[in-house]
Amino acid sequence: MNQPVASQPAAEEPALAGGWRGRVPALQHRDFRILWLGMFFSSATMMFQFYAQGWFIISLTDSASLLGLLGVSRGVGMLAFSLYGGALADRMDRRVMLMVTQASAMAVYGVLTVLVAFDAANLWVAFALISISASIESMDAPARQALLPELVPREHIANAVALFTAASISSYAFLPPMAGIAIETIGVAGAFGISLIGHAVVIGALLIMRARPYPPQHRQNLLRAVGDGLSYAAARPRVGWLLVLSLLTGTLGFPIISTLAPLWMTEVLGLGAVGWTFMGWCWGIGAVGATVYLSTRGHSRGLGWTVIASAAAFGASLVLFGFTASIPVAAVFWCLNGAAYTTNMISSTSLLQVMVESVYVGRVMSLRMVSSAFNQLAAWPLGAFADGVGIEIMVRTVATLLTALVLAAPIASRTARSLDHAESG
Repeated sequence: MNQPVASQPAAEEPALAGGWRGRVPALQHRDFRILWLGMFFSSATMMFQFYAQGWFIISLTDSASLLGLLGVSRGVGMLAFSLYGGALADRMDRRVMLMVTQASAMAVYGVLTVLVAFDAANLWVAFALISISASIESMDAPARQALLPELVPREHIANAVALFTAASISSYAFLPPMAGIAIETIGVAGAFGISLIGHAVVIGALLIMRARPYPPQHRQNLLRAVGDGLSYAAARPRVGWLLVLSLLTGTLGFPIISTLAPLWMTEVLGLGAVGWTFMGWCWGIGAVGATVYLSTRGHSRGLGWTVIASAAAFGASLVLFGFTASIPVAAVFWCLNGAAYTTNMISSTSLLQVMVESVYVGRVMSLRMVSSAFNQLAAWPLGAFADGVGIEIMVRTVATLLTALVLAAPIASRTARSLDHAESG
């Protein structure tokens, strides 16, 4: 029996031209609007989880390489399941899949919350549970991205990606100080407990969505589906370059801001939990500024060069950050770094969503998760490098290398200079 085809979101609600609604067209679609609001609230509570992880680990060790193992624990989990997560997202109801992943993540962090509260979680137990949660996230993220074409028409995808990113990253502008205060007042376990609310809210948003899309029928097994996704990406050079640039930017830069930052903030800037989270607030101001601009720009032209320019700016701001021990100056560079990183993430994700056929979106976005896994795995060697030469020299050296490699890409490759062109074949 043939399955009904999911209705096009464009037919649900007519586009409204003019005014602010015309600048954020994706929000005109009910189901997207509901999920976006759920993600917006969830991101606020996830901030407590993010900072609680880092502060809990740094409270148990002052070693950069051991702190880097926090990234390894995330990366191993991501690497183990990300490709299969993308294949599942392309063969089943993505809404149902998201409810399962959100419920599973809530259960894992619920266990971690209880263990930390009763002082029963050592370094290795924490690493194990964080690795499990990362494996769940690696299946959640491709499904979330692959759901977008079912909620908004193709011409609104770039705006939807920007708004989704705005929802997930806007909390960086407002919540880090509150996370720091929570850690110092109700403890790490309390901060983990607050983060559980976010998973419940996303599940609630998914339950009240009207869309009940039928998944495409796949006769091939899961392993074959993964292989087809890899072949699809490999046959499209511009998709490949976007993934390579994402890998470069993340592997050489993201571990510094996501995993090793607590060491820099405490050793170089002399900050405590609240001071560190206030620096995160500065990073978030830049990130939100970028999302607001990209969410309202109204078109997707020129995103290819935006990917390259923002990746280079991300590396350059890290270089400048690595040469200062002044808190105000560091805050400025940290703000610029947040803007550059967010611009790069939104522009590259938007381009991939536009380039890739809907049936392959989950698998291609899972390749982004593989890239993210390597980003996390890189935290340990970068941490070991920092233990050997010092955190300041490590940041300056690695950030300079990143900037040089990104700038070399359009010089060396014509394809990298034409990322906005349509793929052939």
